[in-house]
Order: sequence, then C-alpha cells, then structure tokens
Amino acid sequence: MKVLYIEDDPIQVMMMGSKFKLEGVECFSADTCEKAFDIASDEKPNVILLDILLGGDNGLDILEEFRKHKATKDIPTIVFSNYMDNKSLERSEQLGAVDYIVKLGMTPKRMVEIVKEYVEQNSKKTVKA
Repeated sequence: MKVLYIEDDPIQVMMMGSKFKLEGVECFSADTCEKAFDIASDEKPNVILLDILLGGDNGLDILEEFRKHKATKDIPTIVFSNYMDNKSLERSEQLGAVDYIVKLGMTPKRMVEIVKEYVEQNSKKTVKA
C-alpha cells in the first residue's frame, strides 16, 4: 500500500511517516503542490492525505489541480485540517475528497487505521465491480 502525505509541518511528516512505515505502508511526503503532483504521478499512491493549510499553497487548490490531470484525477483523497470549516468541507466534497478529518486529537495510529480501512473498503468495491 502506498500513501502520499501532503503536509508542510516536518514534525507531523516525521511522526506520520514513521507510523506508516511501522505498519508496513509505503509513505511518500510532499510540502508543495509541485512536489505532490510529481510524486502522485510517479508513484500512483492508493490514497492521498492532504492538509488544507500548506504554507503558501492551499490544499484544496492542489486537489482541484489533481482532478484536472489524468494521472492523478482518480486517486482517492482524504482532506484534513486543524479545524472544522463548513466552506472547506463543502469544497472538498465538491472536488471529490472521500473524507474530511479534523486533526485535533487525531493520533498517528488512528490516521493509519483510517487509511487502511479506506483502502481495504475501496479494494473490495473494485473487486466486486
């Protein structure tokens, strides 16, 4: 299983990357739109974890760009943020995000569980189709 973790906080990237690795999940990280697009196009992750606030970039703008390109348009994306914002939630749904998670209180262990559950459910749907 491959995950692309788009986050600009190096501590979060280190914590999540370590937890994914311990769980046998290959985790790639990016902190900008350009890096994220390159990695997503090359590695074809099973799922993308996308932070909304990325320094100079807006995560939802990145998601919008992903949806425009053949190589990235169908990659399931879970959006996460430090706060619940109805406007961001609505836009993420419009852009096809599969989930919106508030980071507050979210442990790396739980995030890995969510990703694994999603990939497992999604692979069952694919097999049935």
